[in-house]
Amino acid sequence: MSAVQSCIDFTAARQRRDTGIQQAIDHAQDLCFDWPERAYAFLAEYARNNATFISEDVSDAAHDDKRFPTPPTDRAWGAIYRKAANAGLIEQCGAGRSRRRHASICPKWRSLVYAGGAA
Repeated sequence: MSAVQSCIDFTAARQRRDTGIQQAIDHAQDLCFDWPERAYAFLAEYARNNATFISEDVSDAAHDDKRFPTPPTDRAWGAIYRKAANAGLIEQCGAGRSRRRHASICPKWRSLVYAGGAA
């Protein structure tokens, strides 16, 4: 495979990723119209209280909070992480290990708004 083919394949993969992220958040919003806003607020609060975390830490905390609506799939969180990173709330700081996906590598996030609390 040439370097050009690799670039094209990577571009196509990113487009499929972005399409999947959008479909997941659209589905969550269809079932709970304000889910994206509530999820962003939940992530922002989590980031204020936790210096570093993986996405599962946040979605697990959301699942445990009976006041928070569970999205049809945790993939809906992908758009929320993108928004939070673009807004300067969090940044990727390395890799963690997933508890749910057979210890696969996943992004580790650093809070840029950490105010103390649970580390």
